[in-house]
Amino acid sequence: MRHSPPHPAAALLGVLLSSASDAGCGADDASADVVVEREGPDAGDVLPDAGDVVDAGHVVDAGDVVDAGDVVDAGEVVDAGDVVDAGDVVVDAGAPPEPEADFASLPWVTGDDVGFGVAFKDSGNPRGADVFVGYGGYGVTRDDACAWTTALYAATLRARGVRYVYCVQGPATVGYVGLEIGNSRVARRIVAQVGPRTRFVLVAAHSSGSFVAHELLRQLHDGFDDGDVTADRVVYFNLDGGAAGLSSSVVARLRRAYFVGAVDGRTQTPSPNRDTMVALGASYGGDGAYLALDATGSGCAAGGTWCVHMAPITTRPHDPQGSDTARDYGDFAGRAVTTAWLDAVEDEAGLLPP
Repeated sequence: MRHSPPHPAAALLGVLLSSASDAGCGADDASADVVVEREGPDAGDVLPDAGDVVDAGHVVDAGDVVDAGDVVDAGEVVDAGDVVDAGDVVVDAGAPPEPEADFASLPWVTGDDVGFGVAFKDSGNPRGADVFVGYGGYGVTRDDACAWTTALYAATLRARGVRYVYCVQGPATVGYVGLEIGNSRVARRIVAQVGPRTRFVLVAAHSSGSFVAHELLRQLHDGFDDGDVTADRVVYFNLDGGAAGLSSSVVARLRRAYFVGAVDGRTQTPSPNRDTMVALGASYGGDGAYLALDATGSGCAAGGTWCVHMAPITTRPHDPQGSDTARDYGDFAGRAVTTAWLDAVEDEAGLLPP
């Protein structure tokens, strides 16, 4: 009978840039249905077809067939020793799964429910129930942050089991002095979305977006997660960002924190915040590490530090001398989104595909 089953990284680690349901059966003619109300149907009894409601207490023995879509009441035994709750729908395990929705075609949810500057998608990914939050740097629009997040989802997040996806625009000022982003709503939603199948909450923040991410991490630490469901689940990547807003207790609550600086090996040009990333890796060495992203092949010019700054986002920034945030976040034609910082620590951080 068919039914529903209800280390740390070494300091200065060098990494290469990455180049990168259920279907129901149709109901038969209801005139042929016979609902058996005694305990233990005899051989030959015809069980309900799709859509029929079975009375509470009715026992269906192992081997009896309940069609996809049958609804059972509390206490109903649908297989040997298997009790289901009221309203549970028995699904045909042999039916082909519904096709997975194309992530890019799903609409982003915005507005007060998700918070100012934030967009959200439930991808419906059948591989898992993990969470991703991507924070754009200073001046990055929400649309561009979402374009980066969409590219990451296609390149690596989907395969890793991420289902719930947030993208967040950059702060209005370099230091995020206005605290304008709706992180409190993001924090509450994440806490509600974490469940038994959630293996990790992945937070990645580029440049000044790190200050916005630190606000979220503080909120989860300071009381938005009373049940501590996110404790030891959050893996944080600071992509050539800043230090303000972090503390030892906030970082200790994470599973891991990684501070990513980039260096173009061809020209030896570093990203502008590389020294800060090295210092943070040393400061939080017990709970995190510095990661050196090898930007060789990025096409950045010698001395083009702000071009190298974009290497954690795109494998080939558009402006060899500086940063073109709109195109670097939003245009991945002929160039891959960067995933090397994630790939390098996927095992130790518990980010492997399920």
